[in-house]
Amino acid sequence: MPSRLKLLAPDYEYLTLDHELLVQDLSDGVPNFAESPQDLKLGEDVRLAFPELVGMEGIMMDILAGRQISFQLAGIVRADQHHTDQAPDSPFYFDLHICHHQDENENYLILLFKDVTEWMMLQQKLIQKSNETNLLLSALTHSKNYIDKIISSMADALLVTTASGDIKTANRAAQTLFGYKIDELVGQPITKIIKNQEFLNNLNHLSPDSSTFQDIELNCLTKQGETVAVAFSCSALITDLEGSLNFVYVGRDLTQRKLLEAEMLQALEREKELTELKSRFISMTSHEFRVPLTAVYSSTELLEQYSHNWAEEKKLKHFNRIKDSVNRMTTLLDDVLIVNKAESGKLEFNPQPLNLNQLCQDLVEDIELGIGKQHEISWINSGRASKACMDEKLLRHILTNLLTNAVKYSPLGSTVQFNCHCREQEVIFEIKDQGIGIPPEDQKRLFESFHRAKNVGNIQGTGLGLSIVKKSVDLHGGKLAVHSEVGVGTTFKVTLPLGDGGAEGAGEAGGAGEAAGAGEAGGAGGARGAGEARGAGEARGAGGAGGEKNKLELLRNTDYTD
Repeated sequence: MPSRLKLLAPDYEYLTLDHELLVQDLSDGVPNFAESPQDLKLGEDVRLAFPELVGMEGIMMDILAGRQISFQLAGIVRADQHHTDQAPDSPFYFDLHICHHQDENENYLILLFKDVTEWMMLQQKLIQKSNETNLLLSALTHSKNYIDKIISSMADALLVTTASGDIKTANRAAQTLFGYKIDELVGQPITKIIKNQEFLNNLNHLSPDSSTFQDIELNCLTKQGETVAVAFSCSALITDLEGSLNFVYVGRDLTQRKLLEAEMLQALEREKELTELKSRFISMTSHEFRVPLTAVYSSTELLEQYSHNWAEEKKLKHFNRIKDSVNRMTTLLDDVLIVNKAESGKLEFNPQPLNLNQLCQDLVEDIELGIGKQHEISWINSGRASKACMDEKLLRHILTNLLTNAVKYSPLGSTVQFNCHCREQEVIFEIKDQGIGIPPEDQKRLFESFHRAKNVGNIQGTGLGLSIVKKSVDLHGGKLAVHSEVGVGTTFKVTLPLGDGGAEGAGEAGGAGEAAGAGEAGGAGGARGAGEARGAGEARGAGGAGGEKNKLELLRNTDYTD
């Protein structure tokens, strides 16, 4: 049988095995397929020469017993050591087909070998060509998508026309500029947009080798019938595939250019303002630090030289002077840090449930403790809700700055009105003084850092207080309004959302306020934007009694006389 098979299928080499997988017969070409040709001998185990068969004993026994018809291993590869027509170390591929044959005496396994090297090499070349084609197609698709994205994302309008002037391509910027949808532009003559026939006639002289038209200003017509000025750059090109002449128009809306110029002027103005702000900051800090530092230095020198001869009361006076100066510098640094955090977006907003009535009452008491009987604070609380959900630290910044400013810039013995009115989902704080007022020209810059009005006189201030107020109100999502007349007084109105806590505690009626006594020493006015004499209440709920005590000491020792 194997001999007849060789005659019928000359492309195959054969090998026969008995039930013990010992070689019984083989054709001349079988050693070319063996991993170890020297082990391929009659009567030897076939697995010595063909390690691929190790582990396949069960399959071969099933085939021998007739439980399985056949089995095939395709694409087995060898390092070609036998085909001299192949390059050294080139791969050699073959298929192995296992079947059985039964004669009169015994069943045999037949292993058929076929050299498929040429077919595999051809298949690999086809796969390689297919992969190369796919890579090329992918690259072309990527390139097209890349170009489409560039065209689509261009800020300038892009139009491509045929030599006769029909629009072939338009981008989104052209759609936006001229008011047409892209499919409304494609196929239309360019004269639908550009009405300058002389310019279009000159395009006929353009060639791919000639220079382009640059920034030609033209009046174009939009879909709405409006005229828009556009600076066009135009060039001619030949398409690779069609070989036809096309014209490319790139147009920039001159309105945008003017807007950019305006933005540049604004940026320059902003830079000028920043320079001025820096100058004001240096001036403010040099003055605000020099005074307390001088006080500290002079008091320490006096204590060092004369304390042994002084009474305890006089020593205590200088110690308090040093403490007040340190408190003033600490407060200034705290304000600068708050403003810096706010402007860099790092000022935290942490709303928590709080009692507005209690907070306002504590705040008024703290400030009254600081100012003594020099001014009167009339607090009136009205509305139905006493509970809110706000950032207590920021709320104290708001109210403390406004109240201490009202006190500082009001004459001796005057009354500061502090009204708190709750309604539905918001609370309105109104603080009204009888102070010097704010000049109209300064009200525009009222909330700028380090800005102080021109009528502040010698009243100390940093120009940070109202900046902190504005930023704190903004973080609450509230509103801040001011009305002021020079020589009459100023009213600040702060409107803040109550938050989730505002629905609680309904039914509390408004109360009449607390009042402080009239004063001994009074201050003439100053401008808003100050506030370094803020009260101790600002530190509540925010970080310790130390800062609260410092600010209370500041209020107690602030001289409100000029």
